[in-house]
Amino acid sequence: MLHTGILDFLMSKAHNISVLNCSSNFEYTDDLFEMILTGKYCDSDIDLGILYVRRLADYHYLLVDGKRRLISFILIIKAIADYYADLSPEDAFLQHPVQTDCLKVLSMLKIRLFGLEKTVYDKIINNEPISYNEKQTELYRTLNLFRENIKYLDFDVEQFYELLLRLKVNIVFLNDSDEREIFCTLNKSLRPLNQLMLIKSYLAELNCAEFVNELYFLFGYKEEIFVSFFKAYLSPKFNRIISDDNSVYDYFVKYIDMVRKFQDFKAILASITKTAKIYKKMYNADFMDTEMRNMFIKIISNDGRDTFSYLLELCEDYENKYLSKETFLEVCNIIYTYIWERNKKTSHVNENIDFSKMVHELNKVIYDEHAANEGNKGNQ
Repeated sequence: MLHTGILDFLMSKAHNISVLNCSSNFEYTDDLFEMILTGKYCDSDIDLGILYVRRLADYHYLLVDGKRRLISFILIIKAIADYYADLSPEDAFLQHPVQTDCLKVLSMLKIRLFGLEKTVYDKIINNEPISYNEKQTELYRTLNLFRENIKYLDFDVEQFYELLLRLKVNIVFLNDSDEREIFCTLNKSLRPLNQLMLIKSYLAELNCAEFVNELYFLFGYKEEIFVSFFKAYLSPKFNRIISDDNSVYDYFVKYIDMVRKFQDFKAILASITKTAKIYKKMYNADFMDTEMRNMFIKIISNDGRDTFSYLLELCEDYENKYLSKETFLEVCNIIYTYIWERNKKTSHVNENIDFSKMVHELNKVIYDEHAANEGNKGNQ
């Protein structure tokens, strides 16, 4: 582990920093700005915690954990530069190495992000025009927050520079570890992680990242539907209700690693895609049959999508003609009654009851139909 100044690391050791492709979207680290400013009242170093990195080549690093702190620090530098540029275009800070060497190497930006974050970050550092929608991002809002706060500080340029020199980090260098698993372990109990990007990163190693793009498109580019589908799809595979969004990636990897031993991988993904199309119909109550459509509208309008973990397999059986419409609607009616009473908080339903406890009763309805069908076959 290396204990060093964050400025020294950025200016002399790191010329190219890539962020992990499944890292969370940028969010401002609470009180980071305030913590840094406490250095005004003391002479000691200010510890910004640990950065986990992997060295890819000379001066080239992969940032596994610490993205929020590092980007926040860079936005503070940019806000200081912008503030003094407004006061005096000739101010020496704009030519100071902290501005030129910390953010860029030659004409290239040192930090490489992904997607919209990359677009906004690059425009911020390069002083390019930013659209209205780009200004709504957390990156731009945080920069604006820093700009406003800096106005009220009684600091000159050299005081800011001296303060920045006292900001220290502990850098842990990783070897050939699984960066994605390390990132998940460090963060999943602390904040919501981007399950879509985690799954996509995992599948990219299997040359199947396009599968995630196809599902994302299927669900109208709505991450919450993507996550809710896999909660519903994976719950029966593990015989439990998966309620924690942050656990979806873990269950997905366990499931894929398990079934790949027995089935063709492309066939597994094709099967998941087929089920996802059925889930989309359920989620949007998009059934041609009027009774089916009305039933799902009732369930959805009463906040019953959490029951899709049970209903998805049954709907798949119904779509494949393994389950009659009458039996499926009977099960849906039982579920709707439960949801309605749960919302009304009647004496019949404990608001804390786990829906999975109803599975035995619901399965009995289906078992009775299968038993009747088998009996009819025997009598023919």
